[in-house]
Amino acid sequence: MRLEHRFYEAKSDSALIELISDGPIPSLHSEEVVPSRADRPYGSFLRARPDEPEATPDTTVRPVRVGAVRRHALLLVTTLAAAAVLVPIALAPIPKAPPVVEPSPGPPPTIAALYEKVAPTVVQVKITRYDGSVQPSAGAGVIIDEAADIITALHVVGAAKDVSVIFSDGKESKAVVIAVLADNDIAVLRALEPPQTVVPAVLGDGSKVRIGDDALVVGSPFGMTRSLSTGVISGLNRSLQVPGYAKPLTGLIQFDAAANPGNSGGPLFNRNGDVIGIVTAIANPTGFPVFSGLGFAITIDAAGGALGIPVD
Repeated sequence: MRLEHRFYEAKSDSALIELISDGPIPSLHSEEVVPSRADRPYGSFLRARPDEPEATPDTTVRPVRVGAVRRHALLLVTTLAAAAVLVPIALAPIPKAPPVVEPSPGPPPTIAALYEKVAPTVVQVKITRYDGSVQPSAGAGVIIDEAADIITALHVVGAAKDVSVIFSDGKESKAVVIAVLADNDIAVLRALEPPQTVVPAVLGDGSKVRIGDDALVVGSPFGMTRSLSTGVISGLNRSLQVPGYAKPLTGLIQFDAAANPGNSGGPLFNRNGDVIGIVTAIANPTGFPVFSGLGFAITIDAAGGALGIPVD
């Protein structure tokens, strides 16, 4: 870079002019006269002499391309609009699922209300023996479906020549035995001329019965049709040897609700009104067929399930 070196050695303006005029005057924008950073004695910036006139700024007016400005403005507006749309979506709170409110269980129905619910499901069983004698309240039974099929105890109808059932509305219908479960003292009857409307019971789950649960018995003790007695579940999985049976009855529910002759074959209800058992026997140390606080029922699982009857 000899030119710049001589430039700083010049002693006057005329010498500077002569020196520069020795050859073509290079343009200040030419790459040929731009000194490298290493050749700049005052740092990174070119410095003019104090008496040099300042360069005249370029005042040339250049035309503005309106289309380009509009395109840039449109692009800017579109970008801002997209940002305005995206930001609220990104910052919007994520909706939370509403909390699940479990309804609190209401109080159980009163005994009176419960009786009104279950009484129409119970029938009175009437039998005629082979000797012609009639026993109008041999036992009870419970309706299990809309076809008027009825579960009762086998010992109630086992020695009968004819069987009939009396519904809660007083209508009497002949009935026939359609199924027997001898080991569990269970028989299933079908009414031949049932009322137009029958009320089947709800079959419960015998496996959920607990000692201390409420126990309700509905039957016809001593001919007192659809009588109610209440108590509690006193024991589970009891075994009982019944006269006339080769094997003991097993898996019985023990209860202390009053049961007497005429209750056999009738339902044992829980506090919800579900059938949990079929009354089959009572125990009395004195030998008399009267209640002494010990009643027994076949579980509804054994009574209905073994016969192919669906149980809830």
